[in-house]
Amino acid sequence: MIYVVLPVSIAAMAGIAIWAYRNVAPDAERLPMQWSVRGEINWRAPRLIAIAVTPLLMLTLIVAIFIFSRHDHAERNLALLWISFLGPALQALHMALVARTAENGE
Repeated sequence: MIYVVLPVSIAAMAGIAIWAYRNVAPDAERLPMQWSVRGEINWRAPRLIAIAVTPLLMLTLIVAIFIFSRHDHAERNLALLWISFLGPALQALHMALVARTAENGE
């Protein structure tokens, strides 16, 4: 099952990234990466990096899980299943926050 869910998750993250690159603040050179508790932007990253960081982080975690979990396939599959659902959700949340910030003119 994980070998079906994982590629779908990776494709979803790629789709979100492509959509975000075209539609989320297309004129902005830098996009927000982190917000304070008060909602103020702490720092920004170049557009391509801001959009690509979540998928790259998730791919790095997937590779690390495959490398370091050679013997226990049940735990590996559970970890990969969690990442398969959390990765696209976190990326969508980040892009929604970026879009909201861009709409507010910040």
